[in-house]
Amino acid sequence: MPSPSLHTLPPTQPARLWRQWLWLALILGSLVLWWSLPGQLQRGNAWLQDWATRWHARAAAPEVVLVLVDERSIAAIGRWPWRRALHAQLVRHIDAGQPQSIALDLLFTEEELDYPQDDLLLAQAVADSGRVVLPLAPSPEGSNAPLPIAPLAQAAAALGHSHLLTEADGNVRRFAPWLASPPASLQHLALVLPCIERPQLPACQRPAVLPAPLAIGFAQRLPSFTHYSYIDVLQGHIPSSAFRNKHVLVGASATGIAQAHATPGAPGQPRMSDVELLGHILHGHLHRTHLQPVPTWVNQVLNLSVVLIGLLALLWWGPSAALLACLGLGLLTIAGALAAPALGWLVQPAAALLGLVCAYPLWSWRRQTAALHFLQQEMDALQARGMPLPPQDDGVTGGDFFQQRITVVEQARRQLHQLQAQREQAMRFISHDIRAPISAILTRMDMERHFGPPPDAPPLLEHIEQQAQRALRLADDFVHLARSLEQPSQQRAPVELGLLIDQALDDVWAQASARQVQLHWQPPEDEALTLGDASQLRRALVNLLSNAIQYGPAQSSVTVQLQRAGNDWLLRVRDRGAGIDPHELPRLFTPFARQQRHEGGPVSGTGLGLAYVATVTHQHGGQVQAHNHPEGGAEFVLQLPALGSR
Repeated sequence: MPSPSLHTLPPTQPARLWRQWLWLALILGSLVLWWSLPGQLQRGNAWLQDWATRWHARAAAPEVVLVLVDERSIAAIGRWPWRRALHAQLVRHIDAGQPQSIALDLLFTEEELDYPQDDLLLAQAVADSGRVVLPLAPSPEGSNAPLPIAPLAQAAAALGHSHLLTEADGNVRRFAPWLASPPASLQHLALVLPCIERPQLPACQRPAVLPAPLAIGFAQRLPSFTHYSYIDVLQGHIPSSAFRNKHVLVGASATGIAQAHATPGAPGQPRMSDVELLGHILHGHLHRTHLQPVPTWVNQVLNLSVVLIGLLALLWWGPSAALLACLGLGLLTIAGALAAPALGWLVQPAAALLGLVCAYPLWSWRRQTAALHFLQQEMDALQARGMPLPPQDDGVTGGDFFQQRITVVEQARRQLHQLQAQREQAMRFISHDIRAPISAILTRMDMERHFGPPPDAPPLLEHIEQQAQRALRLADDFVHLARSLEQPSQQRAPVELGLLIDQALDDVWAQASARQVQLHWQPPEDEALTLGDASQLRRALVNLLSNAIQYGPAQSSVTVQLQRAGNDWLLRVRDRGAGIDPHELPRLFTPFARQQRHEGGPVSGTGLGLAYVATVTHQHGGQVQAHNHPEGGAEFVLQLPALGSR
């Protein structure tokens, strides 16, 4: 049974649901606004961000070249750290190819004590190049970052910070374009490189307000950045021309020297070194694929709008349609989050998704509560009208509490349908069968008033008496049937069926004599006891006998037999008439049902007598059947439990 909607509930229910919906919208909306704040639902938002960045990853920038201190270089040159004279030689070889910039992602915060002249050699090579950018040691924002030694810091074309932002789950997804490190704010090392040749670019100017961290727009894994081994460049195996117009990043990637960072947003590279991350940051800067988070208030409005639309769908649509609407909104929200990076924006839809996940079960719970309240009101109203209902389980003993209420209401609905059918039958009975005798009397009186008595008709008083008795008999049958249906007799006492048959035969003797019908009955030797209401059983038997006499031919016979069959008594009443049409047998005991061949015929009746027989028999734990006897005529079998057998 579906939950009630605003259009099907009583007038008080929609107002109640509206209030509950407003409270749910207020509470859930407040939670969504809180979940949309920075730092909330980080894991869910990070998972969607990783998918979005991988989805929109572009081919690696060809102007980015990596020179890596790898395992092969360590094996060839020796234990790290190396002499700075080697770095000076490397810088001069790369600079000879006229690159756009050179980033030495190596720390030179302390002087070389073993070879002091090496610092001067490296400083001179850096100064002669005029394109070398040196990093500050990574440090938390707001703390003093160690500068390179004075000769190198003065010789470098620029300094940049190499600080990376690590998320709560230990992954690197963002970087700070500018870092407010005393004594002055510094730009990120990767963003400084394009400014070496073109310092007039807007991105090279210090902004009045430092921008928020950006999500790294990673490059595709294949093709990856062009990279060379440090030892190959140092030995001249890689010509200087390979670095023409390139941004060259020199850094460590060898295990034990380089720090590996978890990068789930990079396609095919779950972990990478500092210098590789610098390459991706530079790539994103050159291709403008870094993602800027939408303002917090925009994210809150977007998430709140999705949840409110879902709540409206839950309010106005049915459970199935509302579920599909929530699923559609969730998929649309995810699709929007994956598509937003195409515009350079990063949204955080986890709050909207969590709100939709919470909205459906919470509202379904409230609608189910309203449905249970509605069902309880309906059951109380039915019981107040006197309709008997089965006992209700409070849910403590187990079982489906909601299904139990539905079952009770379904049973009440069936009872109402039965009562409606009985009402329609009663209206048909009153409008047709009861009116027929009265109409016959009025018609006869009107004819005699205008035309005199018909020559072949019985006297007026006799006609009136016949029709009045017919009307009285119809009313009597109807009342007895209605009473047996609405208020079954609870009186139960031992009844001797043989004596009951004798009494019923006496009741119909006059009717049988009028039609010259002989009544054959042979009582059994043993007592035939059953438990029941003697008056109801007697009337049911009289109805069977009267029916056999009425529909059998005149000057025939009616046979009554009583015999034991296991734990039951079988009472048989057989006439010698034309029998019953086979297609009429299934509905023979239905109220107001008559055989079609008797409709409009000389034998009057309404079909209430057999309906009364079936009702009383069922109430006494028995059953009644009708069939055509092989030797002719119709036979009715009344089966009643023998006393003490059940």
